[in-house]
Amino acid sequence: MPFSRRTSTASAAFAFLLGACGEGDPVMLEAVAASCSGGPAQHLDRLPSGAMVLNAYFLQEEATRDARRGAAESPVLEEVLAKASALGVRALRTNGHNDALSKVGDTAIQVAPLEYDEVALVGLDWVLSRARFHGVRLVLTLGNYWDAYGGARQYVEWAGLPRPVEGDARFFTDPVVVAHFKAHVARLLNRVNTVDGIRYGDHPAVLAWELLNEPRGRGLDKEGARLRAWIDDVAREVKKHAPGHLVGTGEEGFEPSPDGYDPGFWSRSGSPVLRTPGASFTRNTASPYIDFASVHFYPESWGLGGVDTAEAGARWIREHAAIARNLGKPLFVGELGLRNEGTFDVSQRRALYRGWLECMRKEGVGAGALWMFSNDARPEAWDDYTFYYRDGTQPGDPVNRYADLVMEAAAAERPGAAVSTGR
Repeated sequence: MPFSRRTSTASAAFAFLLGACGEGDPVMLEAVAASCSGGPAQHLDRLPSGAMVLNAYFLQEEATRDARRGAAESPVLEEVLAKASALGVRALRTNGHNDALSKVGDTAIQVAPLEYDEVALVGLDWVLSRARFHGVRLVLTLGNYWDAYGGARQYVEWAGLPRPVEGDARFFTDPVVVAHFKAHVARLLNRVNTVDGIRYGDHPAVLAWELLNEPRGRGLDKEGARLRAWIDDVAREVKKHAPGHLVGTGEEGFEPSPDGYDPGFWSRSGSPVLRTPGASFTRNTASPYIDFASVHFYPESWGLGGVDTAEAGARWIREHAAIARNLGKPLFVGELGLRNEGTFDVSQRRALYRGWLECMRKEGVGAGALWMFSNDARPEAWDDYTFYYRDGTQPGDPVNRYADLVMEAAAAERPGAAVSTGR
């Protein structure tokens, strides 16, 4: 795959701009973050290339709490959907799962193996029906690799297996666990929405189902064959019950390292270096049951900081987009996040985001989603990456951080011929 020329060109541009503008200069950061060579437009379903998506994982919880207290609607759900629509956002990525035992009686959907809290499901019904009303589609995760909202560990615990851990590899290999997860997927997709009478697997508000939030191959074979086998098995089940919807893996785009862990960066000399995507990411995306490539990007969480971050993000987008194009599938950058109190100040973060969004546009990426969009009442401390579109403000008001960048990117969505999404 022709990565070398693009990388060397970008590196030369980086060196020139670094000398011209100085380290950390927002103009330099934006230019380097946007250093992409371009590619044909790709599409997720009927969305325009470069469609803007936002992460708002909490919608089912907010709707459920309002349903449980007998409210006629969920104010937070309405606020987030209305504001997303006003910004030109095409879809929201949000939880379609909630298996946390700590939330039983509150917002948990699955409270025991294949036993469900109807009120929590009504909350999800509201999310789908109201998204359709507001003209915003949904990317829904079917589970989580991490412990939040139950995660892989909860399924392993339910199976009675000893010493479950976060991201337990047995989630992907134990026959009882896999059968349970597939049965849950079938139950969920065959639910008929109590608000609009539409089966989840046919619901027009759904853009895509992601098999898991951030599945990793830790504890599995380093070649990735077992994870790919699980992807084929579960994605086939999703397609069986939701044949008109897109399916993605929900992965971050990592390659397995020699110890079986999947960091985004590794080091030979003490400084972080971005690992080039290759066989494992390609193998997963090539599944005949997967319609689009999935990546996330959190440079600070992965050990990268400083001015190299701009080029690292551009390279992450370029190289994953190239693999997706070679497979005839669009790329979805499902999470993209810089900490509000991290390495960069707000002017630098804005420059990096604007540059990476431009990079996505140039590369013809199907869609990109910043992490994470919040309702006004959600505290800043709730999440390290929050941004807003606060009542009574314009998108460019500094209190919103990035709302204007989202609107700009939405206005710049690319026309062009569609790349196959498996539909």
